[in-house]
Amino acid sequence: MGHLNLRPERLRAYLRDELECNPNWQFARDIGRLVWQYKWHSAAIILVTIFQEFASLWPVTLLGEFIDRLETGSLGNVVWLFLAASLFYPALARANIVLRHRVFYETDFRKMVELVLKVSDRGGHTDSESAGAAYTRAANAVSGVTNATFYLLGNITPVIIKIMIVSGSLLGYNRLLGLVYVASLIVPTLMTIVFNRWLRVLLDSQYSVASDLSGAAIKTISERENQEVRSRFLDIMRTRKRVFMHLLVKGQFYTYAREAALIGSQFTVVFIALAMRAKLGLTPGDFAKIVGYTGQVAATFITAAAVVDAMVSYSRAYHIYVTTQD
Repeated sequence: MGHLNLRPERLRAYLRDELECNPNWQFARDIGRLVWQYKWHSAAIILVTIFQEFASLWPVTLLGEFIDRLETGSLGNVVWLFLAASLFYPALARANIVLRHRVFYETDFRKMVELVLKVSDRGGHTDSESAGAAYTRAANAVSGVTNATFYLLGNITPVIIKIMIVSGSLLGYNRLLGLVYVASLIVPTLMTIVFNRWLRVLLDSQYSVASDLSGAAIKTISERENQEVRSRFLDIMRTRKRVFMHLLVKGQFYTYAREAALIGSQFTVVFIALAMRAKLGLTPGDFAKIVGYTGQVAATFITAAAVVDAMVSYSRAYHIYVTTQD
């Protein structure tokens, strides 16, 4: 009976080997490497995003103050501050988009060169169909890594920051309001995880068919008299249409389910606030803030959930690329 080696060095080596064989780990590793290679740009994006998310709540706060001041007739300069905050936030958001795209274009160039040359060095693609399919797999993998990096910096971070800010504001009114709202977000979060697990097979089919389609289309054009190739191209197109429609219908249903859960979370907080209105001394302006804050979180959460969906989809494109290289 062999001796089981449990030394830390051996365990680390085993874990490293296992991870190196896992396409999902390779996908996450490449994202991490790109973030690190552009660490100063990444840090700037995160800092600007944090400031942006605070700025996004200023118009809502000033709107609440404006509503409360209408009762007294003493508006002061709140209207002008409200206007300035409403103009400042979108300007900051546009600037942040330019900064994020600068990183995206840089990483897209670097990764495309790396993967295409890697496929070329491996060899084995001697005909147009095989080369076209190989290029499409590499291009999808590049799109996956670079887009995932882009979304990680620009979309996942904002929703975390916004939830923290809004929860803190609700806790300022009452601990129950803040805790209930944070707890209610667990439901759409779990939905996102479960839904993406259900879509995994369809996503694999989507990218597998896409790579086959490019090769078949190129061969159909170059061998116009070959009826067998033409029939194969038509079969792939039919499969592609069926897969895309299934993804569309299921994706829209899952998105609506999450939206419904978020609306339920928002109104749960509103109903609790209504029940505690007298006790907490809430004004109409306070309710405007609560609705505005939770509405912004809901919109940001849906955007972030769509980004997570896209990142999972990109990881499957990378999975198809890696598995065809073995």
